[in-house]
Amino acid sequence: MIRPMRGILSLSLLWAGLGQAPILADTIPFQGFTGNVANDFPVTNDPNSPFIYIQDGNGSPDVPQATWMTNQGKMNGWDVKDVRMFYDKGSDTMYVGLNFFGVAGDADGNGVMGTSTDQFKASGGWELPGFGGNANVTVGFGPNVAGASPTVVAGIPAIKTQGGSGLYGFTVSEAMPKVEMGYNYGAGLTDNIGELNANGPGFEFTVKNFSKLPGINLESGLGVTFYSGSADDIVVGEDSMPYYNINGSHFIVIPEPSTILAWTLGIAGIGLHARRRARAAQSLS
Repeated sequence: MIRPMRGILSLSLLWAGLGQAPILADTIPFQGFTGNVANDFPVTNDPNSPFIYIQDGNGSPDVPQATWMTNQGKMNGWDVKDVRMFYDKGSDTMYVGLNFFGVAGDADGNGVMGTSTDQFKASGGWELPGFGGNANVTVGFGPNVAGASPTVVAGIPAIKTQGGSGLYGFTVSEAMPKVEMGYNYGAGLTDNIGELNANGPGFEFTVKNFSKLPGINLESGLGVTFYSGSADDIVVGEDSMPYYNINGSHFIVIPEPSTILAWTLGIAGIGLHARRRARAAQSLS
């Protein structure tokens, strides 16, 4: 009568995770924004790290700027080094950080977002406070399909009438198809608007109810792109990233060993109870 029990135990072990595909599970809480994207979203060699890291280009500055800016050691505020993300399944919140080589939105590279040096203005450039004018930083999200387009955009629009209730007009909206990034903010998604962090040098924000965004299925993966720049600065270019695909495994976590053990003991307990009932029935027959 022990053999059936062994069969039940083996089956319970298999069901409890030794032969099971990964399942969605809650992650550790995000520690919060400080403005320093590299610190808030640390990159490690741990393959199970909950942080997503996407390098822009070859990891070197690639946004053109006036020669005099480069000669003076200035770095414009549109050149993105990398994109980092963290998804908290428990709250269904996506934390996003754009890590800039300079200060986000600081077009003239003087270290302060929202002010223009005399030399920058003399060159025809203009930088307004609070990402004013045409300045914008936009992140697009969409399906994990090669060559797809974003279905949702989040950030500060170039056209300020497309903005939302967040800081500097931060908003989350449906992406208008076949419209340039930064100008493609369609219908507002008010239930998804999180918070834009006021501190630099990075650009950090949250998107609420992320799994409910139109066109998003995290179990299948996610597509990401971005645009940053302004038509007002004249002597500085813009930055963007081709649509980048993230596998769904980044949003799926294998249960911890303690969870697997609990499942195993639970199923084994059911098997033991069934075994005892069977033995009791035999003793009565």
